Amino acid sequence: MGVVVAAQLLLWTASGLFMTSNAIETVRGTTLRRDVPPLDLRRAGPLLPPAAVLPPEAVLASPVESAELTSLLGAPVYRLSSGGRHWLVDARSGQERPIGRGEALAIARQQVVLVEPLTAIRVGDPPPLELRRPGGAWRVAAADGTHVYIGTAGEVMAVRTELWRWHDFAWGLHILDPAGREATHHPLLIASALLALASVVSGIILIAGRFGRRRPMSQRRPDPVR
Repeated sequence: MGVVVAAQLLLWTASGLFMTSNAIETVRGTTLRRDVPPLDLRRAGPLLPPAAVLPPEAVLASPVESAELTSLLGAPVYRLSSGGRHWLVDARSGQERPIGRGEALAIARQQVVLVEPLTAIRVGDPPPLELRRPGGAWRVAAADGTHVYIGTAGEVMAVRTELWRWHDFAWGLHILDPAGREATHHPLLIASALLALASVVSGIILIAGRFGRRRPMSQRRPDPVR
C-alpha cells in the first residue's frame, strides 16, 4: 500500500512540476499569435445593416444570439451565432460565406506564426482529443507538428503545439484521467487523494509520537563519572 501511495505522490509531483515549469501563454500558443488589423470601415464601402443579413427565425432552431461585424482576410463579414452554430455572412452581399480549405490555410498564415509547408483537413464530431470542442473545424497542420484549428466562422479556435500535447498528457496523469483528460471528479481520483492524505497524516502522527516519547535533554540523568 505504501508503494502505491508513494507512486501516486511521485506522479502528482512530477506532472505538477512539469506543468508549472512552462508559461501558460507558451503552452497555449499565445506567443505564436499575430495581431490582425481591425476592419477599416472607411475603406469597406457600403455595408448591409445587421437586420438585412439575419436569416428568418423559422429556419433556425433558436434565435440569433450575436452578430459581429468583423474582417476576414481583409473583407467585411458578419460573424453570427445561434444555438451553438457559428457562421459567416458577407457584409456586402448578405450571402453566407463558408470556410473552405484555401481560406482556412490563409487564416492560419495570417493569424499564427507557422512553419511551412501547411496542410489542412476537415474534422467533424466527435472532435479530436486536442480540440474537445464540437461543431466541426479545419485542422491546419504545420511542418513542426503545430496544429491550428479554424472554426466555421473563420475564428482561430485553438493552437496546439508539441509542448501543449505534453502538458495535456501531464494534466491527464495529474487528474488520473489520461483518456478524456477532463474529469476532475471521479472515484479513482478521490480515493487516491484520500489514501495519500491518510498516509501523510498517519506519518505525521507517528513522527510526532516518536519525538513526544523522547525526554528533553534537561531531564536526562548525566552519565556517572567513572
